[in-house]
Amino acid sequence: MRGSEILICGSENRDLTELRHLIGRQGYSVETARTPVNAIQRTRVSPFQAAVFLLDDGDEAWLETITAFNDLFPALPVIVLADHESLETERRARQCKIFYYLLRPVDGAEMKAVLQDATAGRTGVNEK
Repeated sequence: MRGSEILICGSENRDLTELRHLIGRQGYSVETARTPVNAIQRTRVSPFQAAVFLLDDGDEAWLETITAFNDLFPALPVIVLADHESLETERRARQCKIFYYLLRPVDGAEMKAVLQDATAGRTGVNEK
């Protein structure tokens, strides 16, 4: 599994760091993007097998970025990790054709299962 690259997108430094460690301990190579523009730029040049978005309630910029990912990288599985049980955030995220929706705090075993499912047989969206 080493070499499977995951992009974590979000603004919260502490949450990004914790999630990076959690996913890294599972054998994935992890990069982070703290702005929507940076997330798109990184995905254009790196063969990520999945992207994980950390969403807060009403986080319009990241929700719009998920929509852009659908257009630019349609084969890339997008996993959403939401901060609150907001039905509106969940509804909007699911409209974006996401791969999976999780609530924080995330269970390590659940994250591992979702990432294994998302990355199974994938070589990265930019690889031919």
